[in-house]
Amino acid sequence: MNPKEKTETPSFHGAIWKDGGFLNSEFHVRGGRIWEGRKGPVREAAYIIPPMSDPHIHGGWGMSFREDDFLQLERKLRLSGIGFAVPTLDNDTLPRMESAAKAFRNYRKQHPDTIFPFLRVEGPFISERRKGFQSEKHILAPDANRIDKFLSIEAVKMFTFAPEVPGAEQLVREALNRDWIPSVGHSDAGYTEFQPFYHMGVRHMTHFPNAMRGLHHRDIGLLGAGLLLEDMHLEVIADGVHSCREFLELVLRWAHDRVSLTSDMIAPAHAHVQRLEGRDVVRRGNTITTKDGMLAGGGTGVAEQAVLLAAWDYPPEKIVPLAVENARRFIGIKSPELKDGEPADFLLCDDALRVQAVYFNGVRITDGDRLFERGAKKESG
Repeated sequence: MNPKEKTETPSFHGAIWKDGGFLNSEFHVRGGRIWEGRKGPVREAAYIIPPMSDPHIHGGWGMSFREDDFLQLERKLRLSGIGFAVPTLDNDTLPRMESAAKAFRNYRKQHPDTIFPFLRVEGPFISERRKGFQSEKHILAPDANRIDKFLSIEAVKMFTFAPEVPGAEQLVREALNRDWIPSVGHSDAGYTEFQPFYHMGVRHMTHFPNAMRGLHHRDIGLLGAGLLLEDMHLEVIADGVHSCREFLELVLRWAHDRVSLTSDMIAPAHAHVQRLEGRDVVRRGNTITTKDGMLAGGGTGVAEQAVLLAAWDYPPEKIVPLAVENARRFIGIKSPELKDGEPADFLLCDDALRVQAVYFNGVRITDGDRLFERGAKKESG
């Protein structure tokens, strides 16, 4: 951090995100909160926005949530501009999920100011045909005993399922009764097969439209369902790898208000890792595949995706809801606001939406410092 910012009241000027749009204005920080007007030295930025969101991330920088790397990954994510993220476990055995959930519960007790609200699981009741990189040996059929064991794992509140799997209706009905979020994905279901689940209340799709049945004029599949049903929330990996630019433009033109950017990042992202879950992977830039070319997961963070969309001439005022607000709104967690009295958590971005500085509680963070200041236990070591 800048030592001067400890003693001086910093002010910030630029296009500030307020009430769904940008307003050329300024504010200063006092007591870790935002106050309108200038006071003290001014820092200019092209855009000033709240921290971004990542609703589906497995890891990165050589680390994984399944391996209890919560603290290190939270530091990396905050420094990249992420202020809200949902740690996601790969498909695995129920005992290993419970073990990861126990570690997560302990982490939240130690860090109540964490950006992680709960865990989600990409599986285990998914389609073998559309499993992608998910481990086939851990795919389960949702019988009553497995459903109860899975839905009894504390801290997990969201999961991916395939509607066509026998027993899926019982699974989803029970999950909704327990206030879990079922998300459609890794599925070969057609539009008609999905209809009962839509009428039950399912409104979310996992990394749309990857690992699900595509569009056909005699069965619009899950891809068509996501576009046609106007209250389905679609998380999209806007990296130009998982979907081409033209498809992203189509989805954003048709369903912008119900799309959230997500990374689906895995441990090899931003790291020289050549093995993942016992399998060889190849990383070329931000593309991570198996040796035979199958995508293994994401390699591009949400902040990087925002820059890519800006480079494709998507307006910043259209990008901010995708990168900041939409995921939070769907999950029911309030988005941060850059208004009087609100916590001074914000990003300074250049005219290409590249994150230039991250502020938490009014202090610029540079190496993980001051990350858990508001009410957290002091770290040792």
